[in-house]
Amino acid sequence: MKLLTWTPIIFSRKGFPRDEEGKPFLPKNAFEEAITSAVIFHHLKKDKALAHRVKQYLTTSGLKLDEVAKTVKRMVLEKYPVMDELKLPERVYLPEDRIKEEFVEVFDLKEKVNVKGFRTEVFKGSVEVPIESPHLDKLKAAAHSFAEALARMEKDLLEDHPLALFFYEELLNELKRWEIPLRLGMWTEVHFKGDLLFFWKIKEVRDFIMKELGIDIRPRFVLYLPRERATSGWCELKTAEEV
Repeated sequence: MKLLTWTPIIFSRKGFPRDEEGKPFLPKNAFEEAITSAVIFHHLKKDKALAHRVKQYLTTSGLKLDEVAKTVKRMVLEKYPVMDELKLPERVYLPEDRIKEEFVEVFDLKEKVNVKGFRTEVFKGSVEVPIESPHLDKLKAAAHSFAEALARMEKDLLEDHPLALFFYEELLNELKRWEIPLRLGMWTEVHFKGDLLFFWKIKEVRDFIMKELGIDIRPRFVLYLPRERATSGWCELKTAEEV
């Protein structure tokens, strides 16, 4: 398949990892994390009994920050093992000439202000990504479910801010046409990223985790690229012959 970056990918504040020859790449886990977040959201949305089990866990005293995401992931993937047999390359190399250094703003969706910024490498372009899975159709459905919900959540938090209109309105229309939409790389600086997105509207869960761990489960802070007038990491995996 081919990876198309509709908005630039950021990997970290330090830029992209590089091999011993200095060639930049995206590691396998960047794709695995993006796909897993989609799978978790999609199956919690579909399976009310599973969602109830996870909710009970998330409102149990004694939660440990470094265990929450792992436990939720295990609970979902044990019942829906759609990540099994997924084959991805260990490294997806990026063309050096498509990597630029850009200023990135950390945008607070709730307060609708830029709270800080930094300069780092970004990648925008296309690159081959060999991917195999007997569950590709299921992963595609999960990817659409998650990406569209995440874009809608960010748009709703913005309310009548211009970014909601000039970027997210169009993005939501485009996402429906993408083959496998993914939110790749570093797109927020919130601890759980999108792993607990299903519960962000459930006040009981949100308040409990805030009280227990001192963390808002909503991806409230997103990375915004002023030159692109877009938030980061919106990508599509597309069958090569259709590109």
